Amino acid sequence: MKKRIICFGDSNTWGYNPVTGERYDENTRWPMVLQKLLGDAYQVIEEGQNGRTIANADPWEWGDKCGMDYIVPMVESHYPFDLLIIMLGSNDLKAKFGLPAGDIAGSLQNMLMKTKSFLKYKCNAEPEILIVAPPCLGEDFKNSPFAPFFDADKCVENSKQLAYWYEMVAKQFSCDFFDASAVCAAGNVDSLHLMEDGHKALAEGLCRHITKA
Repeated sequence: MKKRIICFGDSNTWGYNPVTGERYDENTRWPMVLQKLLGDAYQVIEEGQNGRTIANADPWEWGDKCGMDYIVPMVESHYPFDLLIIMLGSNDLKAKFGLPAGDIAGSLQNMLMKTKSFLKYKCNAEPEILIVAPPCLGEDFKNSPFAPFFDADKCVENSKQLAYWYEMVAKQFSCDFFDASAVCAAGNVDSLHLMEDGHKALAEGLCRHITKA
């Protein structure tokens, strides 16, 4: 039986192309590159959405962007699975939410409590969960087209602190942890989204981590 992996994230999981504003194809998006690297013994399921947050409703975005509200019906619809990868937090850095890294990690705590409880007591399952700290915002973020939606003076440093807090939360909930910034970086087009080489590097890093190669 194939090992099933869910990739739950935002636009960097969906595959937003910062050059065109469209979606990278299946040969580029990191979940699908990961699928090719892992091979036929695995099934990788994409669950990315542009603008998705961990726990913040965004009235200015179309659709339900709050990951906290979506994650339980999502995991129920895909159950059974072996691994849930969560890479969220970049959108929670937006100025409208005004959250420091520690509070964003607090939202992640609540998401894990909700998700792990549902899986254990409703589904009688305890799949592995891998928490991925998203790539840090680029140093030139003040010149990004997305800069008006963030506090450009604080968001880059705030993004760098997510890995520290996320690792603590992962340990608290007996989850695995991976820092995306260790293998990839936001592209220089908008200092927020991964370019093709970033998707490839992230997929390769996650493949090594998952298989412990």
